[in-house]
Amino acid sequence: MKAYRPRPIRFLEVFQHNDWAIKIYSISSKNERVNTQNVAVAKNNLELWLQQSRISNLEIYKIATLILHEFNDGCFSIINWWTDENMLQNFVYLKTNSATDFVLYSDKGISTCVWEMAVWWHERNAWVNHILMKHEKPDFAAYLNDHLNGDF
Repeated sequence: MKAYRPRPIRFLEVFQHNDWAIKIYSISSKNERVNTQNVAVAKNNLELWLQQSRISNLEIYKIATLILHEFNDGCFSIINWWTDENMLQNFVYLKTNSATDFVLYSDKGISTCVWEMAVWWHERNAWVNHILMKHEKPDFAAYLNDHLNGDF
């Protein structure tokens, strides 16, 4: 087991894909930000990944969070979106350094790690503050403009 070390968590952008708004975050054990090739490959997969939002009849808001987490052996891509008011639908993909694309990894039961949880905690609080606490008039723009940046 290795000692815990903070990693840079950087908000990259709100990316528009069709009618979805996706908050993209970078976490890296190697650099300040995930390399641009991994970001591009993840964006190229969004069409396929977002189709998973149709697996249930629960309401979705077409707002997602994409966390790209680079580590020594590759890069995880964790995508989730709010559904049925207060739940996250979550999928994890892995692209090893020797691969050209991401493959589904959450089918093995993995969900998230301690660094990614910092983003989840921030996004949870932003959703509560801007959407659930303002349930009569949710402020989706404020939610999308509420970002996490720091070393955690």
